[in-house]
Amino acid sequence: MKLKSIVTMLCIIGLVLAGCANQKQSASKSKEQTLHVAAAASLTDVTKDLEQAFKKQHPDAKVTFNYGGSGALRQQIEKGAPVDVLMSANKKDVQALKNKKQADHVYDYAKNNLVLIGEKGTKAKSVNDLKPGDKLAIGEVKSVPAGKYAESYLKANGLYKGVQDQLVFAKDVRQVLNYVEKGNAQLGFVYQTDLYQNKTKDDKVKAIQQVQLKEPIVYEAGTTSDNQLGKAWIEFLKSDEAKKILRAYHFEA
Repeated sequence: MKLKSIVTMLCIIGLVLAGCANQKQSASKSKEQTLHVAAAASLTDVTKDLEQAFKKQHPDAKVTFNYGGSGALRQQIEKGAPVDVLMSANKKDVQALKNKKQADHVYDYAKNNLVLIGEKGTKAKSVNDLKPGDKLAIGEVKSVPAGKYAESYLKANGLYKGVQDQLVFAKDVRQVLNYVEKGNAQLGFVYQTDLYQNKTKDDKVKAIQQVQLKEPIVYEAGTTSDNQLGKAWIEFLKSDEAKKILRAYHFEA
């Protein structure tokens, strides 16, 4: 009888301890909050460092990123995609959401420059040096801000008609970079920051010239849900630490 009693008691104690452990795990999971950030493709690298710094202040936060062209990301949000923050590569898309009351707490967090790039050994100095059969890669004009900036530059300088038949369009700036790296396009327009992936300069392409635009390229962010972590992310972008990280990746902040 005594042995049975001891075994029964041990089983009860084991069940109690297991229950406590499960309660602790459940409590830990309940504390974890998820922040969904839709970010322009040109932010693919820098956001990883921004996330690490943000989580030091918000250890229970889980941050997920969806990268793409700013216009395409905006359209996803308009259709109800579960996104808490849009980090755009322009002001237009965030402002469009704000006008529809789908964005709040907007903030201009960085600036960038547009650069004409070519294959590593190219001797080209402008798009005028494209040869018959060569291709010029730019982002999709309707969904990729860099593509719109490139089109505006070409038209403003009377270059568009001359290269129109040689254009190839990409879903984002990273695809433009990939096209030039692999020789699928001889020239392309990307952001200056795209030449420094993981803080290391890309040696597979050559920067030919920085494009002079009428207006600066301003990156804007805004919250797109009631998730309080979204507002916290915007406030974090205003911090000196976030600006330091952005500058390390060659953004102006």
